Amino acid sequence: MVSRRRCTCVPRYGSTMSMLPPPSPVPVPSSDGPSGGDLVKSAWSALRTDKELISLPLIGGLSALVAVAPILAIYAFIPSNARPAQVVVGVIALLVFSIISTFFAVALAAGAHDRMGGGTPTMRSAMAVAWTRRRGVVGWAILNVTVGLLLRLIQDRVRGIAGLVLRLLGDLAWTLASYFAIPIIAANDVGPIEALKLSANVFKQRWRKAVRVQFRLGLYVLAVVVAAIVGVVIVAAAAQASVVLAVLVGLVLGAAVLTAMLVMSAVTAYARVALYRFAAGMPTPGFDQGMLYAAVKVKG
Repeated sequence: MVSRRRCTCVPRYGSTMSMLPPPSPVPVPSSDGPSGGDLVKSAWSALRTDKELISLPLIGGLSALVAVAPILAIYAFIPSNARPAQVVVGVIALLVFSIISTFFAVALAAGAHDRMGGGTPTMRSAMAVAWTRRRGVVGWAILNVTVGLLLRLIQDRVRGIAGLVLRLLGDLAWTLASYFAIPIIAANDVGPIEALKLSANVFKQRWRKAVRVQFRLGLYVLAVVVAAIVGVVIVAAAAQASVVLAVLVGLVLGAAVLTAMLVMSAVTAYARVALYRFAAGMPTPGFDQGMLYAAVKVKG
């Protein structure tokens, strides 16, 4: 008798070739253009069914801090005159933090891919996909840290306003070129260079107004940061009246701000995956097709 085993393989979301931008998607005339607010609403609607995944950014951040803590402790004991040792240990800390953060970012993007592809993602399934992409995760973390260090080196070498301007321009160029890297790694078993090439290719061929969309998404994050600053002021004022009151207010505001940051991080990840999937000709249920079309319409 031939035994039958249930397949427990991690699903593949597509090959590398399927991620190359296809012909321009057909627009939906009812939408005038991309809106950050509309994109946030659509991403939140998709995320509401996957509330378990909202905790991935929190778990990733805490895991990275726990992993880096021993390295930072070693760094603290290095003599101030041992600059090379400080640099080596500091770079190791950055790499460890980046690898863990990238892993959980890819897991969240994998969950978004699964949901938009008709699946039912869980934290376990999303992390399982990220583990199968570990080559891309580690490679991308190394590449990201390397680029960051090079930009910092340029700023240090070219002092003054010129160095700052070069650093800002470099950061902007890297952010735009690598915008879709995480969704690409989550969807394909590719290395960092290939992910960067695909990301830059999608951006170059299909980006139109989505920079404005992302700017608006950034305003939501900025609003959370401003709320956190206001919270600090409120806690400081409460401390003048009562230490106990200040602690209680601080705990409530801290929990609220942390929750808002986690939700916005997850929503932004879902929105970015939706933009990428639409640009690559993949289904994006729950998202206004005219809005996505306006964001990724082919130039000219």
